[in-house]
Amino acid sequence: MKDVLSLLRFDLAQALRNRGVVIWVLLFPLLLATVFVFMFDGYASGNVDHAARVGVVSDGSAAADELTAVLDELASGEDAVLEVVTYPDEASAAAGAEAEEVCAYVVASADAAPRMEVPARSTGTVDQAVVQLALERYLQVSATMAAVAEADPAALSSADAATRLAEALAGDDVLTERLSVLRTESSEFARYYYAMLGFSSLMGAQVALLLVVTKRADGSPEGARRQLGALSPVRQLAAALLAAWIVVFACLVVAFVYIRLVADVSFGGREGLAVAACAACALVSCAIGTLIGSIPRLSTSAKDVICTIATMGLSLPAGLFGTPSLELADWLSLHLPWAQAINPAVQVGEAFYRLAFYDSLAPFAQSVGTLLAISAALFAVAALFMRRQRYAAL
Repeated sequence: MKDVLSLLRFDLAQALRNRGVVIWVLLFPLLLATVFVFMFDGYASGNVDHAARVGVVSDGSAAADELTAVLDELASGEDAVLEVVTYPDEASAAAGAEAEEVCAYVVASADAAPRMEVPARSTGTVDQAVVQLALERYLQVSATMAAVAEADPAALSSADAATRLAEALAGDDVLTERLSVLRTESSEFARYYYAMLGFSSLMGAQVALLLVVTKRADGSPEGARRQLGALSPVRQLAAALLAAWIVVFACLVVAFVYIRLVADVSFGGREGLAVAACAACALVSCAIGTLIGSIPRLSTSAKDVICTIATMGLSLPAGLFGTPSLELADWLSLHLPWAQAINPAVQVGEAFYRLAFYDSLAPFAQSVGTLLAISAALFAVAALFMRRQRYAAL
């Protein structure tokens, strides 16, 4: 037992001294989470800390003046959401938008419905969304007022009645109540963080790969000497796997704590179970690394390539790499659910998602059980590769 503990300390030191392990298993998930924080912060808050600059081109008609008055009202006061810039013609407004003087410009005339134009090189910004929302609300209220006037002209017979109706349509009165069937408030960005944890767990396969290769006779000169040592190969492998699991588990817990405290990602108040899920994720990570590292008669560099390809390939259907990968994940879940069920990266993300949002722990237990089953299957195959073998030369 003393020899095993001594070897365990040596394997831990070997893993932590490896630059690739420190960069890809510990630091890279933190860097990726930081990128997510800055990328999603403006969208998640839903707040605008400045007025959106919008250009207005008007032909002076009554309809155009009405829209201009509405935009000017939104641009007045301390809580103004717009800053209106008037242009004499559309060409000047387009030039101003291209020069980033305004985020967009609105063309109002008596001949056509108001329209918003944006510069070609800058689309989809938050400021443009604010302007578009204001314009759509104006068009909605105008259409409703026109429909009321056509159906019941007496309803708008007085200016006060028209004003009260317009204020009611433009107000923020709540007519419906939003209900949620989830334990905690859902977030469209939480899925990326859960997928990132799945990616991080697969990156940890490098740790088990590194330590297993150093225990194989054909893996390195040190491995050949260790196979002839006093400590049995089984104990050597057990120490290596335990060391790999400790390192990966610690790195996952660090990533989990970071996204919980810094990124403020919710786990539904079940942080303790989330740490237990990290333990299962670390186990499946070690199983993948052990399987790849135990493949006989294959160079270490080739095993590193296989590990990298497997990590990226399994992470793609988990939805980490933007909207296309999310669409792929949804398509596979609908048409090939078994492929998602046996994908450890997907199951890691599902485990955290179900833990955070489901009332029952049964779906979470199902994902953790799937991870344990995948680990057992991979360890069984790796055990076949790790049997005693003959070599023509070492």
